[in-house]
Amino acid sequence: MKKLICVIAAAAMVLASATAFANSDEVIPGMGDKLYSGFVNTFTGWVEVPAQIAKGYKYGWMGEKNTGWIGAIGGLFAGIGSAAGRTISGMGQMAGFWAADPDSNEGIGIPLDAEYAWEEGTPYNMVDPDLTDATVKPVLRKLGRGAGNALFGVMEVPGQIMKGIQDKSPDLGIVKGLWYWFSREVDGVWDICTFCLPGPRENKAVAFDDKWPWSAMGDKSTKPIK
Repeated sequence: MKKLICVIAAAAMVLASATAFANSDEVIPGMGDKLYSGFVNTFTGWVEVPAQIAKGYKYGWMGEKNTGWIGAIGGLFAGIGSAAGRTISGMGQMAGFWAADPDSNEGIGIPLDAEYAWEEGTPYNMVDPDLTDATVKPVLRKLGRGAGNALFGVMEVPGQIMKGIQDKSPDLGIVKGLWYWFSREVDGVWDICTFCLPGPRENKAVAFDDKWPWSAMGDKSTKPIK
């Protein structure tokens, strides 16, 4: 019974959020795009394995000519990691299709080659310019972003209420604050779970107003309540 109540409450929050922001042309399309992308990535993530093997053979090991078979072996391991990252990220997109997302993944985590597994895309070099800058720092940034959202996402509630009061729309501030809070929790957990795995280069849903959940409490220059 408690689980049913939680599900109903969550569904009501999603509907309330969508209704509150009905005048925005970003929210509903963003939810649809995120759900679609999640569905495709969840069920086609395995395609990364043969795709990465083929890329490894084509480009060779570290881009060196006449090393196709060595590149293919490396592509096997890259494919396993990319398949896991794409599949798990897809599941997160489906489960949290209603959630807002960080504005950008630039410099955050290891990016997948392309939007979908069967596309050529742009292979990411994990040692260019060096392992620290290309891999270690982005991975740690993703973990840090996830921890910040998961631990402090609740700060969106007072922050958005304050903005709502300033804009004479405290009711929308409450709804937006709760929506952002729940979104931060979902995004944070998925960042933590996938911080060492490749993930999407771009997010599909509407973006948060600010980079961090506590920013709304002190930044009066953020987007107004819509």
